[in-house]
Amino acid sequence: MAWQGETLCFVEVKARAATTYGPASAAVNWEKRRRLGRAAAMYLALRGGETPACRFDVLSVEGHAGRDGEREWRFGLIVDAFRLE
Repeated sequence: MAWQGETLCFVEVKARAATTYGPASAAVNWEKRRRLGRAAAMYLALRGGETPACRFDVLSVEGHAGRDGEREWRFGLIVDAFRLE
């Protein structure tokens, strides 16, 4: 979790050593979103008080072959990646 101003951000971090099977963010499928939403709802209920504005972000970490043969890591952030209805 992180705060951006008055917004509580639930951040899912996904990493892949290679993108052979697609980008890391693709691993956040419908089932994963449902579980994240339930976990966020439970956290907010236990936290008590007024519920702040919330959103779900996805941070992806992906390994790529660098020029010198070393693995390079690339990071991507999808802000407000999904909404639970």
